[in-house]
Amino acid sequence: MTLKDEETVEWIVIPVNGVTPGKRYGHTISFVKPNIVLFGGNNGSLVLNDVWTLQVNQTPFTWKKVNFDVSCPPARVYHSASLCQSGSTKGMIVIFGGRGSDQKPLNDIWGLRKHRTGNWDWVQAPCKNDIIPFPRYQVIKK
Repeated sequence: MTLKDEETVEWIVIPVNGVTPGKRYGHTISFVKPNIVLFGGNNGSLVLNDVWTLQVNQTPFTWKKVNFDVSCPPARVYHSASLCQSGSTKGMIVIFGGRGSDQKPLNDIWGLRKHRTGNWDWVQAPCKNDIIPFPRYQVIKK
C-alpha cells in the first residue's frame, strides 16, 4: 500500500477472545499467512520460550498457545526472527541468538514450521562449529 500525502492511517484495537500471551517485551512477532506468530520474550518476571498464534483471516480472533512434544529452543529475549521466503524452508520462521534466562548471549539457530496437519514443530539448525556466528543480542552501538 502506498500512502499519499493527504491520506491518514489510523490504529485500531482488534478485539480478541479468551486467553492472550500477556504483556511482554523482547519477543518476536512473525506473519505466516494466515497466522501472527509470537515467540519468547519476558513477561516481567520470566524469560519465556512459548509460541502463540493468532489466526487473522477469521473472526473472532483468538490466541492459541502451541504445545510441543519434543525439544524447543531455550527461553530467550532480544533474539532475531525471520520468515524464509523460498526453497525447502519456505514458510519456516528462523530464530537466532538472543539472551538466555541465565543472562548470557546465545548463538543457536532454530526453525519453527507448520505442517499440513496443522501441527507445529521446532528443528535446530545443524551448524558447523567454524561458521557459527558470535553469540549476540540487542546490539547497542556506543
